[in-house]
Amino acid sequence: MKKIVFGAIASLFIMCSPIKTEVRDDFRSSTEAQKKAFLREINGTSDSKSVLVLTKGYKGEKIIATQEGKTIYSKYPITNLKTHLADYFSFENSKILIITDNFSKQEVVIEPKKATKHKFIYLRKDYAKDVVSYKITLSNTLRAM
Repeated sequence: MKKIVFGAIASLFIMCSPIKTEVRDDFRSSTEAQKKAFLREINGTSDSKSVLVLTKGYKGEKIIATQEGKTIYSKYPITNLKTHLADYFSFENSKILIITDNFSKQEVVIEPKKATKHKFIYLRKDYAKDVVSYKITLSNTLRAM
């Protein structure tokens, strides 16, 4: 009986998760030349690298990304209201990526299983009634920047 109650409570928390994930490639993209230049700029040309793009909702709070206990990104990104772009960086897609938001005290985990299949991962932050939620969009298309 305890296992059933525990399972029901756990599934309730999973359904109410503040992180939603989708796969999309149907938006306006950059040209192939722009994509190659962008990947060269951030050292993301290798198949073992993916790119995390922070999009909407960042207001200068500290964002830290770690892999295997090592910090690979630590900044205070602010979303440009015209481009809806805050910041971006490349990471090794064969390792778990943990993004920590020091303001909301939440973590977003990007699993290697998903990261290795997609070159670009967009992370959007939304606010609703003082509750922060995240939306992960996995894609192989670089949005027009």
